[in-house]
Amino acid sequence: MPEEISTVDAQYALDLVKRICTEVGSGLPGTSQERQRAEVIKKELETHLGDENVVVEEFIFAPDAFLSTYPGVLCMILAVLLNITAGHFTGISPWITSIAAVVFAILSPLMFILEFLLSLEVFDPLFPKKKSLNVIGSLRKPDVRDVKRLLIVSGHHDSAPENTWLRYTGIGFYILSAIYFIGLITLLVMCLIQLAGLVLGNQAIVAFGTIGWVLLVFPIVPAMIYVLFLNRGRKNGGIVPGAADNLSACAVSVAMCRFLAENPEYIPEDTEVRFITFGSEEAGLRGSRRYVARHLDELKRLDARVLNYEIVAYPVISILTSDVNGTVKNSPEMVKSVVRAAERARVPYKIGAATIGAGSDAAPFTRVGLKALPLLAFKVPEQQFAFYHQDRDTPEVLSIEPLLNMLKLTFEWIRGVEEDK
Repeated sequence: MPEEISTVDAQYALDLVKRICTEVGSGLPGTSQERQRAEVIKKELETHLGDENVVVEEFIFAPDAFLSTYPGVLCMILAVLLNITAGHFTGISPWITSIAAVVFAILSPLMFILEFLLSLEVFDPLFPKKKSLNVIGSLRKPDVRDVKRLLIVSGHHDSAPENTWLRYTGIGFYILSAIYFIGLITLLVMCLIQLAGLVLGNQAIVAFGTIGWVLLVFPIVPAMIYVLFLNRGRKNGGIVPGAADNLSACAVSVAMCRFLAENPEYIPEDTEVRFITFGSEEAGLRGSRRYVARHLDELKRLDARVLNYEIVAYPVISILTSDVNGTVKNSPEMVKSVVRAAERARVPYKIGAATIGAGSDAAPFTRVGLKALPLLAFKVPEQQFAFYHQDRDTPEVLSIEPLLNMLKLTFEWIRGVEEDK
């Protein structure tokens, strides 16, 4: 393959990550620091595309609906208290407290499933709102007016709160996570047993379903402590620089923009390429959801195809066949086209499904029937324990080879899009 993409382009991407981390630092969703990170990217895109071809789109969202663990643990605490005190308050029917305990015991896992596992905005109206923004740069060949195809390469410019347990316990995070799920299930089962005892009029079953000290010691209280202290560094912009997750992706997008702006002959005919960095991905893919909702008609009309980067820190690129914890199936057509691009680029790759904890800004596109795919260049569990969602996610965890491989693959994907129709 001709060496159109070089280490110079990868170094440019790495330098951009270093500059944002130095000049701005961390950027939690909805914070002024997130906006500053986006502003650096906007100005960098403008140097390659001109001011008229770069836009910022603001949106309203509720970061705490996804990021905050306190509503979930509050439901757990209420369920425990109601279960324990059922029948002990004069004038209050045990039916009321027992039914309420079941409701709160259901709400806690339901919030987790809907907001975290599925990244849906179910409880968002209950939380305070903030502003975030997406940055969009557009490029096409000179003098092209009638665009018939849209290609999008993207990442997200916000950073995450630090995962306390991953930071301090490493593999213990998985053990604590398992205890959390055991605690959720145990709490719900006990509340249901208690209610069943009332329905049957059997006091022995009611007593059996009433939580005692043994279950409080394990697993219910440990589960609540796990959730209560899951994240730290939630003030201002946070404490996680997010060099790998996900400034590396933003930098690859900008580097690809820079290269194609200098070499427009590689842009397919009748095609527009958009370079997007989304805001508030770490708050449940909110930026990409807003973008898809706002541009849906256009995206469908132009048969948009989306290549989304989610961490570029390992030479082997994972081409994911699913997204959002495995609940969303990606386009087989996109998988095939990206595999062909990886083979033409001669970069190492593997094909796999998304695991628990994996979700990307490609998902909102896929959910409405568009062709989208996340690429993950990340070694699990080694790099996960080393820096993922930690204050150690600094530019020092990045290297040239993963950035170069992602740029080469992207270049071949864009250049070969007409062959992959």
